Amino acid sequence: MSVVKSLFFFGPLFFGLAFLAPLVAQVMVRLDLNAPFALSPLQFGLIIGTVLGLIATYRGKWI
Repeated sequence: MSVVKSLFFFGPLFFGLAFLAPLVAQVMVRLDLNAPFALSPLQFGLIIGTVLGLIATYRGKWI
């Protein structure tokens, strides 16, 4: 049961990595935007998704 609890606790982080990261990468490619520091769009999306997921995990909410 504690494994399931810990998975739900890190749910926002998983959401940020599994959904937001590819979404950010696809939007960047579609709008022909370049990622800073010579990163690929997916790498930049992973950074953004991780940061947003960690913030949501720490605060306990997205907004």
